[in-house]
Amino acid sequence: MERIPSKFSIDIDYTDLFIGEVSSNPQLFSEVEGNLFILIDNIPVFAENGILLLELAKKLNDWIYEKQGDFEYYSMDYEEGPILFFKKEITGYWQFGSIWMEKVYSDIELSKIVVASKEFIDKLRYELQLKKVDFSNLF
Repeated sequence: MERIPSKFSIDIDYTDLFIGEVSSNPQLFSEVEGNLFILIDNIPVFAENGILLLELAKKLNDWIYEKQGDFEYYSMDYEEGPILFFKKEITGYWQFGSIWMEKVYSDIELSKIVVASKEFIDKLRYELQLKKVDFSNLF
């Protein structure tokens, strides 16, 4: 994988939220999905359909508040490699990549990753609340 320096912004967002028929916890993790995309400096660098958004949000939330080093997201739908990862570099900055990407983006500030993650989580929570989906026991 090629490394590309990036001291720019990072955004994590989704479209086309789909909520399946199951509304009980914890099966809800496998029922909330959509198209996930990530932008580095407003340029799309990751776009995948059918990502389990609630599962990702939960794992990001745990990572943010547990501060346990690198973040790797393996989905219950795909376990061959990390769908997304954030890894700390020796410089103190972070890398972003995916098993599905040819490039790894480096030199990203942790604070920008955390802000983008929180915005993604908050947007998903808000939309689920509007749709009256009870996810309260999951976070």
